[in-house]
Amino acid sequence: MNQPQTQQESEKVLLRAENLTIRFGGLVAVQSFSLSVPAGRIVGLIGPNGAGKTTVFNLVTGVYNPDEGKVYLGESELTGRGAHVISRAGVARTFQNIRLFSGLTVLENVVAAQSWQRRGTSLASLLGLPSVSSAEAELRRRASEILSFVGLSEFAGWESTSLPYGLQRKLEIARALMTQPKVLLLDEPAAGMNPTEKVELAALVREIAGRFGIGILLIEHDMKFVMNLCSQITVLDHGEVISVGSPAAVQKDPKVIEAYLGAETPDSGTAAEGGR
Repeated sequence: MNQPQTQQESEKVLLRAENLTIRFGGLVAVQSFSLSVPAGRIVGLIGPNGAGKTTVFNLVTGVYNPDEGKVYLGESELTGRGAHVISRAGVARTFQNIRLFSGLTVLENVVAAQSWQRRGTSLASLLGLPSVSSAEAELRRRASEILSFVGLSEFAGWESTSLPYGLQRKLEIARALMTQPKVLLLDEPAAGMNPTEKVELAALVREIAGRFGIGILLIEHDMKFVMNLCSQITVLDHGEVISVGSPAAVQKDPKVIEAYLGAETPDSGTAAEGGR
């Protein structure tokens, strides 16, 4: 795991999206989107159905290339570098629909997240050379440490998809942490969780941000969860940013309230915000 950050380091901006725009055919899915995620901070991205939130995640992580705009991790530009390169640079994500490796144990799922860091050649692996064995032992040690951190140690030997749903969500986060990210993108991490599980998840997310200085960008449909967790929130509607500010300011913004008409308003704590 990363070492705890100083207060000065925690104010450093890790992730910047600048004027991102993407079109699918004649449709502008995201228009001039900008956002920054400082180290050690939790930033929320919300909006009504179809607002373009997961499209933003896909732009940041290299699934899509923007038609306009740029993405930076620190001072390094990530735009157009591809999902695998961006992941190695330090941007990890989870998904709304859980994507675990079925057939592998909980521990093996976490180890697999960083299998690309193994230093042995294919021939060395086949021969079982000591350098390969040592690297694999280190990966398993680190994976076990992360499972302990997220509270999944006792399930290390379980088949991953046999875990209860809420614990599968935690396993996805553990797998993302295994890549040693600087920035973590969470796509509806509380989906399907009961109230007790949500409280535990919020505490875990706070500790990830505060203890290790990881910047977190969060999409979530549960407004109470978002408002209690995030220091700043950006609101999308039809691909455009309509509000940026503290949870209290965003909840009172007339443009945000108008965007949610026809659904419960954001300050209700239960707004149906699950649109992509």
